Amino acid sequence: MEEVKIGIVGMGGRGRGWISTCGLTPNCRVTALCDVTRPLVEQGLERADDPDVRAFYDYDEMLAEGDIDAVAVIVEPKGLADLTIRALEAGKHTICEVPLCYSMEDLWRMILAVERTGLKFQLAEQVAWAPFVFAWRDMVANGELGKILFAEGQYFHGMPEHILYQDSETGRKMGREEARNNPKAVRSRYCNLGDPIMYHTHDLSPLLRALDDRVETVFCMGTRRGSYSHEEVDGSDLQVALMHTEKDTVIRLAAGFSFPTPKPAHWYHLVGTGGTVETARVGASCLGQPGKRWLADHFMATREPAEWSYTEWQPAPPEAAATGHGGTDFYPLTDFISSIIADTEPFNNIYRAAEVQGPGILAAVSAQSGQPIQVPEFRPNESRPAGSSPPE
Repeated sequence: MEEVKIGIVGMGGRGRGWISTCGLTPNCRVTALCDVTRPLVEQGLERADDPDVRAFYDYDEMLAEGDIDAVAVIVEPKGLADLTIRALEAGKHTICEVPLCYSMEDLWRMILAVERTGLKFQLAEQVAWAPFVFAWRDMVANGELGKILFAEGQYFHGMPEHILYQDSETGRKMGREEARNNPKAVRSRYCNLGDPIMYHTHDLSPLLRALDDRVETVFCMGTRRGSYSHEEVDGSDLQVALMHTEKDTVIRLAAGFSFPTPKPAHWYHLVGTGGTVETARVGASCLGQPGKRWLADHFMATREPAEWSYTEWQPAPPEAAATGHGGTDFYPLTDFISSIIADTEPFNNIYRAAEVQGPGILAAVSAQSGQPIQVPEFRPNESRPAGSSPPE
């Protein structure tokens, strides 16, 4: 196979952005677009600007009749699992957005579907390809930071008032006042995330890649159910999880999406017996403020500034810069397409995806029970051969 023909399901703003990313990705061509909302599909066709791209309003029809080798599933998180499994069962390689799913049942269903079909699967989590992750991975691997004792990641993303609702017919976002007494107004997905810690994907994925590790135990606490900032939000404003890894590192993750913040902000931090590194406490769009670095054996009295980049690869393919999230969207899709053509394993395959998403799902359970929870082994082993259900 020299070219992968891909169908995209989900024509919201993110899905339409994928049309452009696919157009910039080598050996990838969009041949089908799908959504139940017709105006959104029409907007997608305008973005594609290709008369050969077919429009579908029924997902199963696209799977059966679309000229596609693979599917990009870019829908609300609650629908990712079902649509991904249906694509795999239809014989299509699949890449899907984050978070992967919101229940352990769905997570195991996805694992078994990939094992049963033998098709390629990729979780399109892009921060794992950020330049600072590779720099930290090398520092960890060569022992420059010593034994990693502690790692942190947090994602605070304030919810603007104008995205609380959306038009059920067009998908257009709207605020509280416009939505009032509007029969077409439905709460947006931003209001339906009861446990923000389940959207920890952009924090844990890059940390686990840098550490080459997996989580074994999770414990989580959070604020009350029901937002202090938005009456529409039924879930917690903030949840914080502690995780213990196989290599004896403690990870702290914090996530919150319904309280005011100046801008979306990620932050990452490693503490080892030989030194510490941390990114700037700003969003990915504010690259001028440096992070920090301190090495115990370099006679450093204080931490020095270090510009750990989220997006500035040197050198970077010129087409990458035009994709989303500062160019990082280019890498998981390129890796996925390459895995299909070369018959290799994509980096964020179903097992790495499960090792990222599973701890967040169980952290949400822990937040309600107040008890630590063991994370199962997702990869095939003696007690669970590939294709078999997990042990009780």
